[in-house]
Formats: sequence, structure tokens, C-alpha cells
Amino acid sequence: MTLTKIVRLGRKGQMVLPKEVREALKLKEGDSVLIALQDEGQAILTTPKRYAALTRGLLRGTWEQTKEEIERYIQRERASWESGYCGSP
Repeated sequence: MTLTKIVRLGRKGQMVLPKEVREALKLKEGDSVLIALQDEGQAILTTPKRYAALTRGLLRGTWEQTKEEIERYIQRERASWESGYCGSP
């Protein structure tokens, strides 16, 4: 489902989220909203909890797989910081 609404900014940069958007996100008065601006100029509007769920595990396996491998990776990185080597040729 795609829901598209146009909102207008007030003098202080405030905007009112349309009822349909609030209902779709299950927002109530006092809830927090997360806005993530992407490089392409697009914005993601969601709740912090949903954003955490959406991004959870995205970097899993990026550096290593097992706890021991991750610890060795961190030790190598720390050693390179202490030696002044930053990884660039």
C-alpha cells in the first residue's frame, strides 16, 4: 500500500501529519517519529521501533562471522590505530 499526502509547513517549520498517516503508523499524541533523510533527497518517516526492526542485522557478517573472528578483527583495528596506520597506502 502506498499512501501519499501533501502537507504544508507552518512558519516555525511545523507540519501536521494527516490522520491516515497517523493511523497507518499507529501514532498517538506524544509518540516519537523518526525522519531519515536519504542521499537522493527522499525522507523515510517511521517510528524509532519500526526503524530499528527494519535495519536490524543489515551489517551482520560485514566484518566477520563468529564472536572470535569479530574479536580478532577489533584487536587488529585497535593495533592499527595505536601504530598510526590508517589503512591508506
